[in-house]
Order: sequence, then structure tokens, then C-alpha cells
Amino acid sequence: MDSLLSATANGLSLGALYAVMALGFVVIYRATGVLNFAHGAILLTGVYIASVVSQAHGYAPGALAGVGAGATVAVVAETVFLRHSKTRDHITLTILTLGLNILLVTEVSRRIGTHTLPLHDPIGNALTRFGGLTLPTARVLALVVSLVVITAFLLAFRLTRWGLAMRVSTADAEVASLMGVRLSVVSWTSWAIGGALAVISGLFLASFPAPGVTPSLADTAFRAFPAAVLGGLGSVGGALVGGILLGLAEAFAATYEGALGSWAHNLSGISAWLLLLVVLLLRPEGLFSARTVRRV
Repeated sequence: MDSLLSATANGLSLGALYAVMALGFVVIYRATGVLNFAHGAILLTGVYIASVVSQAHGYAPGALAGVGAGATVAVVAETVFLRHSKTRDHITLTILTLGLNILLVTEVSRRIGTHTLPLHDPIGNALTRFGGLTLPTARVLALVVSLVVITAFLLAFRLTRWGLAMRVSTADAEVASLMGVRLSVVSWTSWAIGGALAVISGLFLASFPAPGVTPSLADTAFRAFPAAVLGGLGSVGGALVGGILLGLAEAFAATYEGALGSWAHNLSGISAWLLLLVVLLLRPEGLFSARTVRRV
């Protein structure tokens, strides 16, 4: 029973982090129609900056610098590479983000080398106990911060002029432009938010269970990509539900794969993609995307 509760709690915490990261994919896709495969590189760059700054000034300034760096790198990528590209084709621009991802990851990996850079996280391996359950404090804090970030995002999405502009431009960019919505502003702010969300989740993923920054951290963004697809690309609610489902699937697989025998070896590592495969086979448009109705 304890292992079931522990797996559920860890799954919710991990899922909340995946949901935050998936929101980054979704907000950029809604604003520009581009799948940002440089998400992992932006995450790695921001967390690397956080590590460097925290070494001299402590964790909190480092984390703020990392989030700011992630947002800045994302805005530069949007402004320099995508906005001034000669093509508006979304597939070509998506491939361009793949190239950008390789360039950034290569450069940051060169700077990190074979080392594991510390984040100087004050929490470390501390444990939190409530009831009969013992959980890593980092996981509890990750869940709390993720809920705060998700709530702030949803409020901004529903109640601010930026959120209204994004919803209108997603529905019809041409009409939005005629109504006075500045699409370029919607675009770069969405990239900034997406980059910041990636680094926020990356800071927690780099803190626990293996504390420290390594180049492999960039791959964690691709583990959140199925969360965005599960809910249906472009669906904010879908990204949240997809992230939670993904976290629970990975946590339960990690807890019980040893008891399932040799066939389940590394089941936790592929659980996200198995879940994505099943959902897409049953509902190719994702769990929360509206079905397309065609006149015949």
C-alpha cells in the first residue's frame, strides 16, 4: 500500500513537471504553428546558466538567472532565426528548430565536458514525512511550484490581453491582425514563456533524483513531448492532463517493473512512448483536440 501511495505521489509530482514543460511546447505551437524541437537545448542552456551563477551567488539568484536566460535564448531564436527566415512553411521552420537544438546542445555540452555541474540546491536529499508516507522534499516542492506556475499561466491565458490575443490569433491569424493584434508580439512573448517554463521544470529535474547538470538533461524535454501530443497539440488542458498521465505511468512503471519480470526491464524508460502509441491508435487527434468535421 505504501509503495502504491508513494508511486502516486511521485507520479503526480513528476507529471506536474512534465505538464509545465508540455505547456511550453503548446504555447509556442499555438502562437506560431511551429513545433519547437529546440526546447531541450533551451532547457539545458538555462539550467547551465543557473549552475554557473549559483556557484558565486547562491541558488535563488542562479535559478532566476537561468529562467531569464531560457526566456532570452527562446526570444533570440524566434527573432533571429524564425521571424527572418525566408520561408513561412511550418514544417521547414520546425526542422530549423532541430538544427538549432543540435547547435546549442553541442556548445553547452562542450562547456560542461564530462563533469556534473552542481546546482547548489539547498534542499538536497531532504525528506518530507506526512501520515505514513515519506517523500523527497524536492518532489513535494516541485509539485507545489508546478501548481503555482500552471495556475499563473491559466490566469494569464484567460484574463489578460496577451491571452486573448493568443486565442484570437490561434483561431484566425488574419482576422486577429485586422483587429489590431500584433502577431509578432504574441509570437515572441509565447517563445519567452515557453523558454521560461522549460527551465523551471529543468531546474527541478536536475535537482532530483540525480543532482547536477549534465548534457543528457536536454533529452528530458523530449520525454515531455508525448504529454503535449497526448492531449492534442494546441490544447492547454490537454498538455496538463497529458503531463499528469505521463508522470503517473512512468512512476508506476518504475515502482513495479522489477516485480513484473525480465520482460518489463526499463519499462519506465519507454512507458511514455507506449502510452502515446496507445492513445494515438485510439484517438489520433489526441485526447482533447476537437474532431474535424468535413462537409460531404
